[in-house]
Amino acid sequence: MKRKRYIKQKLVQFFVLTLALSFIIFTGTGVSLAQNNPPAVEWTYEVEDFTFVSLAIDAEGNIYAGSTDNTIIKFDSAGNILQNFELHRGVINSLTVDQDGYIYAGSTYNTARKLDPQGNEIWNYDRHWSSLNSVAIDDENNLYTGSRDNFVRKINPDGHRLWTFEGHNNTVNAVAVDREGNIFSGSTDNSVRKIDSEGNEIWRYDIHWSTVKSLAVDEEGNVFTGSRDTKVRKIDPDGHRLWTFDGHNGSVTALAVDNQGNIYTGSSDSTVRKLDTEGNEIWNYTGHRGGILDIVIDDEGNIFTVSSDGIFKKLSP
Repeated sequence: MKRKRYIKQKLVQFFVLTLALSFIIFTGTGVSLAQNNPPAVEWTYEVEDFTFVSLAIDAEGNIYAGSTDNTIIKFDSAGNILQNFELHRGVINSLTVDQDGYIYAGSTYNTARKLDPQGNEIWNYDRHWSSLNSVAIDDENNLYTGSRDNFVRKINPDGHRLWTFEGHNNTVNAVAVDREGNIFSGSTDNSVRKIDSEGNEIWRYDIHWSTVKSLAVDEEGNVFTGSRDTKVRKIDPDGHRLWTFDGHNGSVTALAVDNQGNIYTGSSDSTVRKLDTEGNEIWNYTGHRGGILDIVIDDEGNIFTVSSDGIFKKLSP
């Protein structure tokens, strides 16, 4: 009897240990922890006849949403509509706002526009040969555009082109700028390029297995890439990969970084995930019913998302 009791006790201990190890291994991917602590939904704004596809945020925390009905809508942080801008033709694929509240938008009508804070057009630049997919500004309010014509362009605050980068051989889907004024571009040619402020290529990273769909840059000049190969990569300022996150099962279509260096990823798998600086998953939000199209973060860490389900959401930090 004692030997049977001893064997039974050891089997129980083995079973408990196995469960514990399984839990450690499983939560090491971030998946289980994410299920336990998703962000709360602060508010939602739902549309039916069109979809929001791009977002930007200004210094006061107001959010701008570009849509498939060719308009830009300005919301306050509580989700109230403040303004509606209707000057564009084409879908508003990308938006950014400078520190003075001027709005820059790129559309499928091949144009980039600069609007004042009241929504009046300052200028439009229409010398792209195809749709604009992405816009970004530097600290001097120069605008950078990525286009389906394979080019990256630098446009000064008065609307004049300063240079064109022609290093890509396919659509430029995403552009971003670091604190030093370097530009990063991601393309359907599966590469990311780092370009200096004069338009010269510094390095090229091409170890993606498919299209680069999204980019974000942190305060230290690291660039994060989202790809159709379902992965998020962190690349240091010298072009070396630091880590790869492979928790998504769809294209990584949106990226953002908060002021603590945390990374937010949105995917065609309808999820939003928060990662720490080492690439570990903190949480996983599964409340959207369609692919994630864009993400922005305010200074307080609130997360704003738009999805192909037609819903614009504010999520708590």
